[in-house]
Order: sequence, then C-alpha cells, then structure tokens
Amino acid sequence: MTLLKATRRLSLAALVGLGLSNCNTTRDVDPVDAASSSTVQAMRASFGSLAGEWVLTNYKNQPLPPTLQSRTTLVLKKESDDNLTVGGRSFVNYYGGSFLLDETKGLIVSAQGIYSTKIGGSPETMQAENDYYANLGKATYFEFDQNGQLRLYTGPKEDASTEVLYFTKK
Repeated sequence: MTLLKATRRLSLAALVGLGLSNCNTTRDVDPVDAASSSTVQAMRASFGSLAGEWVLTNYKNQPLPPTLQSRTTLVLKKESDDNLTVGGRSFVNYYGGSFLLDETKGLIVSAQGIYSTKIGGSPETMQAENDYYANLGKATYFEFDQNGQLRLYTGPKEDASTEVLYFTKK
C-alpha cells in the first residue's frame, strides 16, 4: 500500500471516527421525477465503472470560477452491486457518504447523507463547498461521455435546468 493510499484511508477513517454531522439526507422522490427502468438499467450496467478517483472540473449551469476548478475529488469504491462508498476532498473539507442505485428512484444518496469535517474557509470556497454537497445530495443519474468524463445529473437529463457535475478520472 502506498503512503498516499494509506493517508487517504486514514483521513476517511478519521472522518468516520469523529462522528461528523450530516450535510444532506435522502430525499423523497416524486414519481414524476423517478428514473425510468431503462435509465436505471443503463446505470446498473456501468455502476462498477464509477469506482476510482475523480476530479470535479466544472458545472453546466453555474460554472466554477477558474480558481476553484479541479480542486475537489470524488473517490468512489464499489461496496456491492447497488452501493458505492463516496469520499474525497471538497473545496475545504474532507467528506464521505454513499450512493445507492435504487430500481425506482435511480441514483440516491444514502439515508446517512453526506458528512464532512468542519474546517472553515473563505466565503467563496465555503459557498462552493455547500453547493457541491447539495448537488451530490440531489444526484439522480450518471453517465460517461465519449471521452470517459463522468457526468452526474441532479435531475432529469432532458431538463435544461438540471445541474450537471463534470468529473475527469484522476
């Protein structure tokens, strides 16, 4: 095990050990917004491909300032066919949680929500971090583009107002 991997494991273990508070909880999904069966099946087919470390490069609707682009990591580890452990370094803090793939709701954040350390930062970075956690908590769908970039959607893909988080594999 490399020193970097050991440090990451220790950092995530420290987060869990600190009994950190939730930033988001699982939301109720309106049946109108529920993922279609074909959408869930498409996500299930590539769910394992999410595993690894990703870097948030930008958002579709509310682009990040250049100074905040590519500063946040998303580390995903497959726990089962329906569950991914989520963790990483956001703009200021370390965070964790899990994603579940639900047959009727699509991709959802677990009931435990997203938790994080409580280090302070500038107003700009704290706002960016709060927005990131909120967007992770609303993730309902993911896909990979032709270049292997991960796209996480906070609502229906067809809806222009749906925020999209763009990640590249580290």
